[in-house]
Amino acid sequence: MSGPPLLVLDTNVIISALVSPDPPRNVVEACRAGAAQMVTSDVLLAELAEVLRRKFLWRIDQVAILLDEMRSFAVVVVPAARVDEIRRDPADNRVLECALEARADYIVSGDTRHLLPLGEYRGMPVISPAEMVERLQ
Repeated sequence: MSGPPLLVLDTNVIISALVSPDPPRNVVEACRAGAAQMVTSDVLLAELAEVLRRKFLWRIDQVAILLDEMRSFAVVVVPAARVDEIRRDPADNRVLECALEARADYIVSGDTRHLLPLGEYRGMPVISPAEMVERLQ
């Protein structure tokens, strides 16, 4: 692998990084510092915005500032393929679509019901933030 690893972060990892300390925050900070490259999509960013507004009551301007900051260090891809791997929570398929388009090295998630149990998706390991921190050290 040349260059920093490409990471697709599930929305729950980003939310956790905002409200609690490590390891999710460490993963996001590693992306911000260039030790890893975060990859996302407009659909995932929209999901993040929606969760922040609905569950955490963030104002539109607060969400816009965060999304602008994330776009400053993340690569935004447009997934060409649709995935229907996770039928119990179809929104999780958007994470897989992003990872597939980016040819990500890792999918980082805290989702113990749908994403983490996959273990890997088309050769891309699906790991927890704590595992990602270990791999980045």
